[in-house]
Amino acid sequence: MTSDGDRLHVEFWVPDADPATVAELLRHEARMLPSRSGLRLGLAPGENVAALTPSGEDGTTAPATGTSLEDGISFEWPALSWQPGSTPAVFQIRVTASGGGSSVTLDARGLGRHLGASESSDLVGWFVTEILGPVVRAPSPDRASDWWTDRRARSPSGAASRAGYSDPIYHRPNFLAIVDRIRLSRDDVLLEVGCGGGAFLRDALESGCRAYAIDHSPEMVAATRVLNRAAIEDGRLEVRDADAHSLPFPDGLCTVAVSTGVLHFLDDPVRALSEVRRVLRPGGRLCVFIGSKELRGTPAAPEPMASRLHWYEDEELVALARAAGFAEARVDRPDLEPYARRVGVPAEAMPLFAAAMRGGQMLEAVRSRID
Repeated sequence: MTSDGDRLHVEFWVPDADPATVAELLRHEARMLPSRSGLRLGLAPGENVAALTPSGEDGTTAPATGTSLEDGISFEWPALSWQPGSTPAVFQIRVTASGGGSSVTLDARGLGRHLGASESSDLVGWFVTEILGPVVRAPSPDRASDWWTDRRARSPSGAASRAGYSDPIYHRPNFLAIVDRIRLSRDDVLLEVGCGGGAFLRDALESGCRAYAIDHSPEMVAATRVLNRAAIEDGRLEVRDADAHSLPFPDGLCTVAVSTGVLHFLDDPVRALSEVRRVLRPGGRLCVFIGSKELRGTPAAPEPMASRLHWYEDEELVALARAAGFAEARVDRPDLEPYARRVGVPAEAMPLFAAAMRGGQMLEAVRSRID
């Protein structure tokens, strides 16, 4: 890494990867990054220039445009309106073949003039705070663990997560247990909170029901839409990028709500469950599945992810549902082994689904018919 008053130069090496693949991954990750940081990067069909815009409703444009390059991506920040003498700054990230892998190079030009740094100490302070600080902190155990948890479970992204959540064999036993419990019909309107790659929805929609779903990972929303394209085209499914704590649906829309593996990650589970209750019709049913504490530290919930999850006793789950306003609530531990055998879970993983493991908690609740 090198830097001077007008330029920043950073390189890193990606082993065993060809430049074309790395460049495409780079463009994909760049599209996902803004939404994770409160911005959205929209790429118009047939064009290679995109604008970064805030996710808020004021419609103002963030000061950046992105251009997809053949070997990478480029961003340009216009002059700062509040900074006299400021000029545009350009960040270009390019990928080249190097030593059996790919070299990724970041070149940022015009930094000093863009920032309007009147003294060298200002530029050095900006560099240390905004560039060097994050780089130094990133490999720390806590930050690396949080990143890994986000990428694999809390807000899945990347090729491995897209593939895993589109065909989640280790989650399918849970899905079948929920389907048996809720027994959907053509008259039902289903809500799924945290739809992942859409595999549960595909099973549920076989009942002929209509469905609405949310996930706060843009990649999971996209994967769900691909997997369930036919239902969307038939007008039976709507999938949105949204937060479980603030559902983008009207009161009393749905008859049944489900969630699997999501409650572990919610900072305010009562608020999220209250939102589900609001969207349910009077008499509507809720079915939530999560892993129990017995799974902590096993391959089903390995560290460091396990230490970043909220774990609950059965009675705590009932208390959450009651606090959210549900009239009835109960928890049991379903026997998942028959379902695991039905979907073909590998033999070495079967002990995780044995009844003796008590690995799954099923919370069922009902909204009162008179409130």
